[in-house]
Amino acid sequence: MMLFNLLASTSSSFPFFPYIILFLATFVEGPIATLAGGSLSAARVMNPVPVYLTVVLANITADLCWYSLGRFGKVGWLERLAPKLGISTHKVQELTRGIQKQAPRLLFLTKFSTGFPIPTLIATGLGRVPVHRWIWASISGELIKSALLIGVGYYFSKTLRQATGTVQTTIWILTGVLLTAVILWTVLRKRRVTD
Repeated sequence: MMLFNLLASTSSSFPFFPYIILFLATFVEGPIATLAGGSLSAARVMNPVPVYLTVVLANITADLCWYSLGRFGKVGWLERLAPKLGISTHKVQELTRGIQKQAPRLLFLTKFSTGFPIPTLIATGLGRVPVHRWIWASISGELIKSALLIGVGYYFSKTLRQATGTVQTTIWILTGVLLTAVILWTVLRKRRVTD
């Protein structure tokens, strides 16, 4: 709630500030920040189209960083470590060929999963798969995933606000009924004591 108020108050004086914060949050923790971006759009703190573009850009930037970690890493350590873990060097080479062949499909599909995108991106980098072979698959998956998550955040936020209003009304009614019951019980008890 504090972050929401901060973004709401600074968005008028620094219109790009909320989007910079959203970019950084998405870069670190994609899905939760994406849902929050949808929620902030529903609350009219941020505009949906810039939220969408910010989220997609942050996630693709994070993808490129994870890929680079593998790309500029050394495969030699993996080939030396594999036999110690009971994995043959031949299996590592076979997996490398598989990732080189299947990288676009894998990266597209992992966009819709949890836990698999980062290892797949690092493996793609380790496999020395050129960026131009997989980036469009990753962007396509990201465009779809981000649209879905922002939409869920947007509509869930509206539903939550409606439910919150209903819950508040219900609580006030219950409070009124309970208060009336306590007053009636007290009045009736006093009458019984005096009789």
